[in-house]
Amino acid sequence: MTRRPVDYKRILQLRAEGVSMRGIADVVGCARNTVAAVGAAADLEGIVWADVAGLDSGAVRRLVLPERPLKDPGRVEPDFEAIHKDLARTGVTLLVWWTEYAARCRDEGSVAYR
Repeated sequence: MTRRPVDYKRILQLRAEGVSMRGIADVVGCARNTVAAVGAAADLEGIVWADVAGLDSGAVRRLVLPERPLKDPGRVEPDFEAIHKDLARTGVTLLVWWTEYAARCRDEGSVAYR
């Protein structure tokens, strides 16, 4: 079963027409929590159906839920391949690995991910 992308534009349109959250979720094929999150984000940004009626769905998504930066510049990203190899060794747990990673980050003066 493949997931189809959420149609943010359709959610705002149905919301403007007064359709219930449950009804919107049924029509769009997403969870009610998604409908609520899109509505809350649109309200926070002051976006209404009239603002987005002429835009495509992708543009509406970017307006309602702008992309967040993926990386925090102040943090050191773990080496996931090294984690995978280390965890295959006897006696190494994720807690042991993370403790060592956090200590390395402190020694280097950077911040570890939690």
